[in-house]
Parts: sequence; C-alpha cells; structure tokens
Amino acid sequence: MPEKGSAADPGAAVLAAIEQALHEGTAPEDYTGIADAATRQRLETVVSGILSSQQFALAMAEGNLSPDLAATGYLAGSLKALQSSLRHLTWQAGQIAGGDYSQRVRFMGEFSASFNSMTAQLAREAAERSRREQELRDTNEALSREIAEYQQLQRMLALTNRKLGLLSSVTRHDISNKLLALGAYIDLMHENVHQPEVLEGYLNSEAEILKIINGQIQFARDYEDIGIKEPVWNDLAAILAEAYTGLAFGKVRFDAAPGGAEIFADLLIAKVFYNLLDNALRYGGPAMTEIRITAEESPEGLCVIVQDNGAGVAEEDKEQLFTRGFGKNTGFGLFLSREVLSLTGITIAEEGSPGSGARFRVTVPKGQYRFR
Repeated sequence: MPEKGSAADPGAAVLAAIEQALHEGTAPEDYTGIADAATRQRLETVVSGILSSQQFALAMAEGNLSPDLAATGYLAGSLKALQSSLRHLTWQAGQIAGGDYSQRVRFMGEFSASFNSMTAQLAREAAERSRREQELRDTNEALSREIAEYQQLQRMLALTNRKLGLLSSVTRHDISNKLLALGAYIDLMHENVHQPEVLEGYLNSEAEILKIINGQIQFARDYEDIGIKEPVWNDLAAILAEAYTGLAFGKVRFDAAPGGAEIFADLLIAKVFYNLLDNALRYGGPAMTEIRITAEESPEGLCVIVQDNGAGVAEEDKEQLFTRGFGKNTGFGLFLSREVLSLTGITIAEEGSPGSGARFRVTVPKGQYRFR
C-alpha cells in the first residue's frame, strides 16, 4: 500500500497539472507525483504548450498580432490560423481606410457578411461623394469663368466709357476751334468780296478746314466702334488671310506663321493687323521685298511679330508713333490700333531699326490666347 502523502494515482496528478494550467494559467512547481521521468517530460511539454497558447490568445484578444507561437498541434495550429486571418483582416481594413472598397472577407461567417455589406455601402457613399465633388468642382470652374468674363467686361465697359468721354471732349474742342477758324475766313471773305484773288486763298483754307473736320468725324466714328461688342476668340490665321486678300502686295512676298493661335480680343483686331500690313506696304519703300508675321510663346505671353525689310521707322517718329493724329494717312491709324488691343490687355510696340525695316511686337497676355 502506498505511503500517506504520496501520489496514489499518477493520472490524477496529470489531470491536476492540466487543470491548473487551464484554470489558473500557471504550471505546477514540480511534478513529483509522477514517478515516470518520460511521463513527466511529456506533461511539462503539454502544460508549456497550454500556457504559451493562452498567452498567444490573450495577446490577440488585446489586439497584439505580432507574437509568434512556438507550440505545435491542433490547438496551436488553430490559433495561428486565426492570427493569420486577423492579420489579413487588419491589412484589409487599412486598404479600406485608404479608399479601396473592393476588399471582401470570406472566412468569418456572419462577420464576413456584415463586413462586406459595410464595405459595399462605403463604396456607394464614396462614389456618390466623388460624383458630388466633381459636380461642385465643375460648377466652381464654370462660375470662376463667368466671374472672370464678367469682370473683364466690366473693365472693358469702364475703359470704353472713359475713352468715349475723352473722345467726345477732344473732338468737340477740336471741331469748335476749326469752326471758329472757318467763321473767321467767312468774315474775311465778306470784307474782300470784290477781290477774287484773295477769295480764292480763303476758299482753299476753308476747304482744308472742312477736310480736317471730316477726318475728325471719321475718326470719331471708328473710335465709337471700339468695345461695342464683347470680345471673342479670333483665329489669327483667318485674320491674316483676310488682310492679305484685301491688300495689293505686288512683288512683296508675304510669309505668315500664326502657329494655330487664337486671340481673345475685340473684333476690330482684324483691322489692327490690316492696318499694320497696309502701313508696311505704304511706307516700306521700293526696296522692301518681304513682310513676315510669326507667333510664338514667351514668358510674357504670346508674341505676334509683324516685320518687314523696308525703310523702317525714323528714330524721331518712334515716340509719337502711337499718338492720335500722327501719320501721313487718315485711315484707322496706330493710335486706334493700340486702343483696340488695350481693351483686353494686349500691348503693341515698335522695335525695328531705321533702314532695316519696321518690327511691331503685339504681346497677348497669358489667358488671352490659345492654340487650336
């Protein structure tokens, strides 16, 4: 019969050790109740596996998926499979957070159905939000364009009103002065009615005054056309082609490379380029053989160069080239050309050298031109 205090049943000692590991999470201090060394070793391995599996499961319960489980067997294998699934689920959640709503879970039963339903709903909401955001962006862009165009039209209207006011004042003043001079000549004619030779000189002077008044009225008529209509996109190639067919170039070669440019400007811009070509043909001189027009981008915008190899512009004429009334011809004029261009922020300058030809640079600011 066994002595009192000794383990009468080795099986009971094994069960007690396993129960302690399962219920308390600890291992026995010793396994003295089991005499067989091989059995003790096996029990220690089992208990150690239980405890390490418990710690592994507890870590997963607390959200820590990084530990590795050294134990083997069915229980350990199941825990490792669960850890792998949870790691993949965590990765999928990260993908969803980043906007990938195509992720689906297929290994967790009812949870999978709920999770997949959630991601599908998120995908629908994201698509709807994206659609609304795009609509908002499109609306904002359209409003921005309309506001910019409206502001541009307001600036043009204010500028046109100022210019028309100035034109009215200057023209009224000029014509009034000429009418005073005309009245003075009429008075002189009354005083010298019996001197035909004197009357002829007065009549010539009166005719010259009438010619000047008529020119001022024509100028006012042209000026009134500036800014009346809204600016539009003008095809530079079409403008140059129209100007070419309306002028007599004779033996002068015309070379145009508009580069597919379109310019947002007053419709009278066609008259500007017609005037530049007409001036070149009028004043280029008999030695002129070529007129070239090119268009290319620069840091300032689109530069349209109108250049010839004629006589050029004299240095003493450069400063007053764009002033009102300057020039030998009474047509549209460089003054009006500059006024038309300024309505949409376009500038014009003469950069040629006397004797080497005239060179006009028309600079169109960014946003006021485009390419077909």
